[in-house]
Amino acid sequence: MFLPISWIGSSQSEVSTTAITEFTRGITESSERVPGLRYLLRLALTILIYLCAGKLGLSVPFTNGNVSPVFPAAGVALAAVLLFGSKVWPAITLGAFLVNFWSPVPVWSALGIALGNSAGALVGGYVFRRLSGPSRVRDVAGLITAALAGPIAAASAGSAALFLARVQAWSSFWSAWRIWWLGDAMGILIVTPLFLAGREIAGLFKWPRVIELLALLIGIVGTCSVIFGPTALAARDDVLAFVVFPFVIWSAMRFRLAGAALATFLIAGIAVWGTAAGYGAFVKHNPLHNAVLLQVFIAVTPVTGLILAAVVTERVRSDEQMSEQAELLDLANDAIFVRTLDDEITYWNQGAERLYGWNRDEVLGRQSHDVLKTEFSQPFSQIKDTLLRNGTWQGELIHSRRDGSRIQVASRWSVWRDRQARPLGFLELNTDISERKRAEEDLRSLSGQLLRLRDDERRHIARELHDSSGQLLVALSMNLASIEAEGDNLSPEARKACRDCAELVQQMSKDLRTMSHLLHPPLLDEVGLPSAVKLYVEGFAERSKIAVSLELSPDFGRLSSAAETAIFRIVQECLTNIHRHAGSPTARIRITRDEREVRVEVQDEGRGLPAPVNSSSGLKPGVGIQGMRERVRQLGGHCEIGSGKSGTLVVAILPLTDPSVPAPRIPVS
Repeated sequence: MFLPISWIGSSQSEVSTTAITEFTRGITESSERVPGLRYLLRLALTILIYLCAGKLGLSVPFTNGNVSPVFPAAGVALAAVLLFGSKVWPAITLGAFLVNFWSPVPVWSALGIALGNSAGALVGGYVFRRLSGPSRVRDVAGLITAALAGPIAAASAGSAALFLARVQAWSSFWSAWRIWWLGDAMGILIVTPLFLAGREIAGLFKWPRVIELLALLIGIVGTCSVIFGPTALAARDDVLAFVVFPFVIWSAMRFRLAGAALATFLIAGIAVWGTAAGYGAFVKHNPLHNAVLLQVFIAVTPVTGLILAAVVTERVRSDEQMSEQAELLDLANDAIFVRTLDDEITYWNQGAERLYGWNRDEVLGRQSHDVLKTEFSQPFSQIKDTLLRNGTWQGELIHSRRDGSRIQVASRWSVWRDRQARPLGFLELNTDISERKRAEEDLRSLSGQLLRLRDDERRHIARELHDSSGQLLVALSMNLASIEAEGDNLSPEARKACRDCAELVQQMSKDLRTMSHLLHPPLLDEVGLPSAVKLYVEGFAERSKIAVSLELSPDFGRLSSAAETAIFRIVQECLTNIHRHAGSPTARIRITRDEREVRVEVQDEGRGLPAPVNSSSGLKPGVGIQGMRERVRQLGGHCEIGSGKSGTLVVAILPLTDPSVPAPRIPVS
C-alpha cells in the first residue's frame, strides 16, 4: 500500500521512504560506524512517540480503567514494526509499560498490558506482511485485517490484567475487551497510515496543490465543528454525522492514500473530543453505548477513505501503464492500428501517421478501407476466416497514402478478444516494404537478364563447337583419310598412327556433338521442346544407365522460346541431380499442358534431399535449384519440391499467358 513490499517482509531492511526515517537519517548518519547505535536510536524514538500517543489516548475524558475507545498508540506500535522490523518490540513493551505505570494500576498489570500491546503489534505486522501484495487494494485489505487481528492479543492480555487487579473497566470483562479491541483497531486505522504515507503527505504541501488541500482541511474542520461542536446539530439526528463523507471521498479521489489518511485522522480527532465534551451525535446514550457508536463511526470513515483511495490509485496506475504502453507503441517505426469487426479504426499510432500521412484525429472512427483502400492478395473473407480460426494472419497488402501514392506493406494481424474470448476486432501491424519490393524486382530483372545471357552464351558456344570446331575436325578427318590412302608408301608404324588419329578425331567429334547438345540442343530452336527433350532423355539414359520414362501430352505444340528453354533446363537440372546425388535407378518425367498452364513433374526413387530446401532449416538450396525457381518465377509460375525417404518430386507450373499455338484438344469418348 504505502511501502515497498520487498522490504516490509524483512526486519533488517533499511527504510528511507517515510517521514520517520527522513527524521532519523540525520541523527544516524554520524553514527554509521558505531555498532547498534542506529538500533538504539530507533528504540528511543519508538518509546518517545508511543508514550506521547498512549498518554493522548488515555486522556480522553470518558476513558474507563485504562481502556480508551480510541488508542492511537496501537497505530504507532504497528507502524514501528512495519518500518523498523520486529526487533523494535522492546521499545513498544517499555513504552506501553510507562504509559500504564503512571496510571492507577498495579505494576504487574502494567507489565501484562505492555506485553499484550507488543504482542498485538507483532501479530499485526505479521498479518500485514502476509496479506499485502503488489496492488494498493491488497495492501489496504492487509492493513484492515491487521487492525482486526492484532488488537485481539492486546485486548485479551490487557483486559485480563485489569480484571485480575480488580480494576473496574466498563463494568464487565467483555465490555472492556470489546472497547479495548475496537479502540486499538481504530488507532491502527487512523494513525498507522499517517506514518506509512508520511512522504506522500509531505508532498501534498506543494504549490499549487496546497490551495486545494487547505480548502479540503478547512471544509473538514468547519463541518466537523458544526456536527460535533456546541451547536449540537447532529444530536438531533445521528445520520448527520455522515455529512463528512463527501470530504472523505474528495480527499481519496484527489489526494489518494495520503489525503485519505490525513482527512480521516482529522475527522476522528474532532469526533473524539466533541463526543468526550458531550456534543455531537454520540452522546444520547450511556457511555458504553456512546463509545461503541463513536468507534463504529471512526471505523467506517478510514476504511471507506482508504479503500476508495486504493481503488482510485490502482485505476490511475492502470491508466498510466496503458498510456506508457501507448507511448511505447508510438515509438515503433511500424504502423500499428486497431479496428473493430465492423472495420472502424479505434487506435492509430504515430508510426501509422508517419507511414500513411493521416493524423490520429482524422482517422479514428472511420472505416479502414475508406482510408487505406486496401488491395488484398486473397479474398478478405478467406483472410477473416483464417484470422478468427488461428488468431493471427500475415501477408502482403497494397495501401494508399494520403497523397494518393500506393505502397506495399508486410501486414501482420492479431485478433483482439474480450475476457470471454469473444472477438472484438483486429490489431494490425504494417511494415513498409515498397523499397524492398522494388529492390527485389530489380534483382529479379537482373537475374532474368543473367539467365538470358547465360542461355545466349551457351547457344553461341554450342554453335561454335558444332559449326567451327566440327568443321575443323571434319577437315582433319579428311586429311587423315587422304594420308591413309597413301598407305603403301608409309611404314607400318605410320599407317597404325594414322588409323589411331582418325579414331581419336571421330571420338572427339562425337564428344563435341554431345557437349554442344548439352549446352544448347539445336532441335530446341528448330523443331521444339518435345523433340529436344526426347533426344536429351535418350542420351542421358544411355550415358547414366538410369531408366528414364518420359510422358508428353499428345500434340504438345510449340511454346514461347523462353518457356521452352526454361522447361528444358528444369528437366536437364533435375536429371543431373538424380545422376549425381539421388542414387535412384529410375526417373519419371511428365510434361502436360492445358489451356491455362504447363505442368512439369520430375520424380525419382532415390535417397531424397538432406532437408527440405523450401523450409527455414539451415540447409540452403544449391545454384541449380535456385536457377530453376528463378526461371519459373520469371515466367510468372511457381516451383515446388517435395522430398522424403521414397524419393524427390519436383513440380514446376508455368502459366500460358501467350502460347505460340493453341493447346491440343482432348477427344471425348
